[in-house]
Amino acid sequence: MTYILYLITLFAFIVSLIAAVYYFRKYNKIRNRLPDIDGEEELMKPYNLLMQELEQKQQQLKQQSLQHHLLVKAIKLKLWKWDLKRKEIIWEGNLEKGEQGTVVVDVDEHLSHVLPEYRKRIYEAIDGLEKGCSKLIDEEFLYQNADNTLSWRNIYGIIYEYDEGGKPAILIGGTQIIDERKKLESDLRKAKDKAEEANRLKTAFLANMSHEIRTPLNAIVGFSSILADTEDIAEKKEFCNLINHNNALLLKIVDDILDISKIEAGYIDLHPTWFCLSDLIMESATEYRMKAAGRLDIRIHKPGQGYMAELDTKRVKQILNNFLSNALKHTQEGYIDITYGVTEQGIEIKVTDTGCGIPQDKLPVIFERFEKVDSFTQGVGLGLPICKSIAECMGGSIGLTSEAGVGTTVWVTLPCSTAPTPKLYKEKLIDNFYS
Repeated sequence: MTYILYLITLFAFIVSLIAAVYYFRKYNKIRNRLPDIDGEEELMKPYNLLMQELEQKQQQLKQQSLQHHLLVKAIKLKLWKWDLKRKEIIWEGNLEKGEQGTVVVDVDEHLSHVLPEYRKRIYEAIDGLEKGCSKLIDEEFLYQNADNTLSWRNIYGIIYEYDEGGKPAILIGGTQIIDERKKLESDLRKAKDKAEEANRLKTAFLANMSHEIRTPLNAIVGFSSILADTEDIAEKKEFCNLINHNNALLLKIVDDILDISKIEAGYIDLHPTWFCLSDLIMESATEYRMKAAGRLDIRIHKPGQGYMAELDTKRVKQILNNFLSNALKHTQEGYIDITYGVTEQGIEIKVTDTGCGIPQDKLPVIFERFEKVDSFTQGVGLGLPICKSIAECMGGSIGLTSEAGVGTTVWVTLPCSTAPTPKLYKEKLIDNFYS
């Protein structure tokens, strides 16, 4: 028995020796193939390089993830995952309240708040994904909020997973509230339309200008030539009146063109001085009573106390004369009332007539340049826009109310310093206010 154990031990020793020789020779072959590898550090170099590259990739991934997070936050995009099979949308936070966390909502319930015409387009987009017609959803829609207000939103989505049958199973994407963008788009469209309309009106104004200038100029030239050959005194007087009337019309047109040119250049010259408001009203009323020639009555409703005001007299009278000119032009019978007084901030002047009035569709644009209520009425449509620009330049405001067939009231308020007239005369301080 001892002899058998000895043989087994000897056999195991021989096998071990043979194995050691075999692996020693194999090691030498590998070492000969890699002559540059020397020692444990050399063997570890490929591993170290691999770990270093892996760490660099992790840092790049972390940086890209942070940039992605900042981008999503900057554009106010709420991310979601849309499970088409379970009909659920999993939100990363609450879109309306800006809260963090995961929110799961039912698709049909969520889309029920989308206005019908937009809801149909979203379902059609989903159907296009399932049929393979497209791989991306990009739709704008109006959404009804919990407080019944409407907000514009934009949904972006793409296929993330397919089911076993090859149909889309899960979408990923985001939703963005775009109310500010829509408002900006609307403002840009309105500005574009307004600019195009202003360009159209300016073109029409230039085309009409030759007619407006030529009409009084032809009358001046024509009656002037006839006047030289007329012996009758009454006819000469009538021709002189006609020439003077057309001179005034031509001067008014030229003044309006010069004024609107100054306004376009952003320059309105103001020279405030103290003046008696009642005297200025009376001068304009007397002038237009003569022009009315008894056709209608021009009445003045003055306050119980006379006042001095510190404003540009010429510009205040220009505004009042424009009001009276328009009233006289559009009033065939009845009266024109001038009402004025002092407010806490300054003065207010109103002119009311019993004329034809202004149609409601023209009221929003009545103070726009080159707009005319009646294209057959003489004038270039610059009077009220010039008055508005002057009033705003003086820090005041202007407006009107009107009803077709009843009449019109136009008013202006101008902030300024005021003082009772009798007090000034009593203390003989009037000269100081003009110095």
